[in-house]
Amino acid sequence: MSEYAIQVEGLTKHYGKIKAVTDLDLNVRTGVVHGFLGPNGAGKTTVIKSLLGLVTPNAGSVSIFGRDLFSNRSEIMKKVGAVVEAPVLFEDFTAYENLFYLSRFSDIHGDRISKSLIAETLETVGLSDVADRKVRTFSYGMKQRLGIAQALLPENELIFLDEPTNGLDPHGIVGVRRLIKRISSELNVTVFLSSHLLSEVEQVCDYVTIIDYGLKIRESKTSDLMAERNLIELVTTTSSTFEKFAGEREIKVSSSDELEDGRWRFIVEGVESDIPGLASELVAEKIAILRIGKHQNTLEEIFVELTGKNPGNTAADRF
Repeated sequence: MSEYAIQVEGLTKHYGKIKAVTDLDLNVRTGVVHGFLGPNGAGKTTVIKSLLGLVTPNAGSVSIFGRDLFSNRSEIMKKVGAVVEAPVLFEDFTAYENLFYLSRFSDIHGDRISKSLIAETLETVGLSDVADRKVRTFSYGMKQRLGIAQALLPENELIFLDEPTNGLDPHGIVGVRRLIKRISSELNVTVFLSSHLLSEVEQVCDYVTIIDYGLKIRESKTSDLMAERNLIELVTTTSSTFEKFAGEREIKVSSSDELEDGRWRFIVEGVESDIPGLASELVAEKIAILRIGKHQNTLEEIFVELTGKNPGNTAADRF
């Protein structure tokens, strides 16, 4: 098996004067959950359609499991499944019937899906106990899991999930998150996941790619991206004194937020080993310390910091 499930080089797709994607490189390792992020209009949909062979780019190449997508699409798609937004299901069919009949509507997959494989897939997504229930009685979360089951059949090695937890309650989000991680770790299925819920991406994705204005901004192991910035968090009630102190000592303040009860939170640049010395100086300057410690980066903070910086296109160029 190829080391990379997806390799993209120089992908470019323009619609007239609209630059949807420009010279995009993408590398998705086999058997991981890879997050794909970008603001609305960043070009994510165009990229996903290109990776599924639904859009022909103006330039660049796409390889799936080491094979050129556009020369071998019919063969490659035998190993690829996708759920784009909400799954399309027959409400008056049972869960089992949905998987049975939907698989047989496809000339690609129909002859390879046995009853036992359907039962096994329902077990994987946690729906074996409701296999004979009609889908119209399902919760939205159950329908999402059934859609993922459909994407897994017959024995797909790569699945695309677009907003898989959209519209779910907290319990449903946790259930789908666990399912995605299990699919990757136990079945060695590569999951390419696009989502606006950055906290979910942070918890479930091994790697992440961020794009904006059709350009790749970052591609990294998620844990490495989260560990890049060295920041210290301080909560104080003497904000003006601290601001003067920070200015005098050229301490760079990354952000500040007013909390309740006269408290302020400052995020400043610095490594964890700086904290004892900084705390001593603050005490000497009679600056109240309610909390001080290493700041835990979030993917949301990093995403906001990296995106929205116009690299040459205008907002009207978003697609």
